[in-house]
Amino acid sequence: MQRKQLVLIFVLLLTVTTGLSEAQTAKREYYPSQVGLWYTVWWDSLERDPVYFKHHWGTNTRVKPIKHGYYATDDPEKLKDDFQFFHRIGIDYLILDDTNAHYNDGGNIARHIDACFAMARELGTNAPKICFAGGRPLIDGDVNGMQAELDIFADYAEKYRDNTFFWKGKPLFVNFNIAKNYSYQDKQNRFTMRPATGHLLEGFHAYKEHNLDKTGMYGWVFDMQYETSEVYGITPGFSRSHNNLGTTLAPISRENGERYRREWLNAVKRKPEMIVISSWNDHAEETGIEAVELLSPIPGRGEEDPFFYEKITEGYLALKTGYLENWYYRSESDSQVYQYRSGKLHKVSRLDEKEIVIVVPDDYFDWAGVPKA
Repeated sequence: MQRKQLVLIFVLLLTVTTGLSEAQTAKREYYPSQVGLWYTVWWDSLERDPVYFKHHWGTNTRVKPIKHGYYATDDPEKLKDDFQFFHRIGIDYLILDDTNAHYNDGGNIARHIDACFAMARELGTNAPKICFAGGRPLIDGDVNGMQAELDIFADYAEKYRDNTFFWKGKPLFVNFNIAKNYSYQDKQNRFTMRPATGHLLEGFHAYKEHNLDKTGMYGWVFDMQYETSEVYGITPGFSRSHNNLGTTLAPISRENGERYRREWLNAVKRKPEMIVISSWNDHAEETGIEAVELLSPIPGRGEEDPFFYEKITEGYLALKTGYLENWYYRSESDSQVYQYRSGKLHKVSRLDEKEIVIVVPDDYFDWAGVPKA
């Protein structure tokens, strides 16, 4: 065989081998979890609907979103910006919060959900998948109404199949209830149904009865964890103290962002099948991680960077496969901070207090295999 042919064969073999190696490396993950994010759909801008603007933004919040101001959920520019960001950082799916009944707010909620699915279809693979959280009729004891609601959601899943999030072989539906009906199932068995309640502590009495030790709860406020369940939930904080959404449960401090960082670290160490974040933008109950301006001082919200929660989310999602260029990291049991640059971890002797550090599990540096400069 001629020398040129041998060289060509060698180059081709090297290319194929390198390609396989890169593909195998890309699939290597530190944790395997699917990641879902609750998404609030009832916001309306002053220009689009003064009535609902006053009801939602005007009376229920003490923050103002930074990037789009007081937005309407169905604003295409806002939706596109959100969905592309979620896809880029690794959010697998959104849980559309339809727990106030689908046709509530004069049909605004339904129209906004239509807009969410339309944008997901427009963006295709550049958007997260979508599923629903509902259950209001069941809370009111209306079983027939619940089935009618599930019919609506099944229609979305059929019409937008490529944009619907499937879990265990079927579209995921999060059945939100208040300390009851956790085991309710769709009569036609069209969904993989998972329970949720106001606070996880409210469902602890039903922990074994409804197999919550296996499935867990998919929201709303993760004030505890069901350690053997498929899901680990993350809530940055919670408060209704500022509005008329009464509750008997005390606010949960954000601890100046440390609660969120700690819960992400615990989730990554746990390596569950599912991680659920509550929420992106429920600013009425103050569980949102969307960047906001504080309109008045809020106890426990002392983080200097309004994008803190978005950055923490991006950083921990990236840990599935590795580091982000120019980001800062330290091991949970070591105070030494490193900056990742050009394929190496560089020791940092002084760090600006405003810089965000991703705290990784103790075994992560070894797993990632990146040399320290």
